Amino acid sequence: MDAPATFLVFGDLHGRILPAFRFGAYWAARTGRALAGLLQVGDMGYYTDLSHCDKATLRHAKDDPLELGALDVVVRTDIADRVFDAADSTFDLWFTAGNHEDFDELERFARASGDHQRDFAVDAYCRVRGIKDGEVYPFPRGPKVAAVWGVDGDGPNARQNLPPHGYIHERAVDRLTVEAFDVLLMHDGPPDAKRPGCGSELLQTLIELAHPRFAFFGHYGGDGSRIERDDRRGDRGEPAGGSAHQQTEVYHLAGFEMRTRDGHPERGSVGVLEWADGDGTFAFVDAADLKPFTRHNWKWV
Repeated sequence: MDAPATFLVFGDLHGRILPAFRFGAYWAARTGRALAGLLQVGDMGYYTDLSHCDKATLRHAKDDPLELGALDVVVRTDIADRVFDAADSTFDLWFTAGNHEDFDELERFARASGDHQRDFAVDAYCRVRGIKDGEVYPFPRGPKVAAVWGVDGDGPNARQNLPPHGYIHERAVDRLTVEAFDVLLMHDGPPDAKRPGCGSELLQTLIELAHPRFAFFGHYGGDGSRIERDDRRGDRGEPAGGSAHQQTEVYHLAGFEMRTRDGHPERGSVGVLEWADGDGTFAFVDAADLKPFTRHNWKWV
C-alpha cells in the first residue's frame, strides 16, 4: 500500500495567498503530516495591480489589506521570501479561477505556458499555479485534479457584467466529460447546493457524467459543509473517471478570510484530502487546529 499523499483544500482566499501557505506549514508541523500540495476553489483574488481590481475587492481592501495579498507574490517581496524560503514550506498551491480575478493576466499566463502544459505559474516564485480551464492536472503521487473556471451565467440569479472568463464555459465542461479525473475544483456549485435558484446545471451534469471521487466549490457564504445530493446519472452510462460504484462527495468550503471575532480561519474554510491507492478521504480541519492561527500572528506562528 502506498503512503497517502496529503493535500489541504482551501475555500475562497481573496488575496490571502501567503496566509494559506503559512497555514499549511503550521498545520503540517502541528500534526506531523507532510503536505504534497494545496488546492483552492477560486476567488484567490489574483490581481496584478490596483487598476485591475474589481470594485468589490477595492471596497474590502479599504478595511482589510489582506485582500490585496496577491501583490506580494507577483513580484519578489520580503514577506514572500520569508514564507517561501522557510524550511517548512516545501509545497505549492494549485487553483481554479473564480469571478474575482484578473482574467486577462490569468489567460496570458495560461497561453504562454504552451498547449501541452496543464497548469501555469502566476507568481514570481512559481509556487502559485493555475489549472487551465477544462484541463486535468495529474499529481505524481496523488489524484488527477480537474478545474472549471468561473460561475454560472445562465440561471435566473446569475451575476451580470463579469468578464467573459468569469463565467463557466460549456466547452471546458465538454472537454472534461470525456476525461478521467478524481477531484473537481470549481468555484460555483451544483444548482441549489447553497442557495435556492443559484448554481450551475453544467456543473451538475459534469459531476453526473464524470463521477469524480470529490468535487469542491466555494463562492457562497456560510460555514463549509458536505452537500447532500442524489446521484442522478440515470441511464447515462459508466463514468469517465473515479469509482463506478461510489457517489461523488461534494463539499462547499467557506472563505478562508480570517474575519472571525478572534481573527482565526472560518469553520469549514480548509480541509484535509488524503489520497492513496486510487482512493481518498476528506475531512474539514478541526476548530482546535484553526483557532491558534490568526490574522494577527500568521506571519510567525
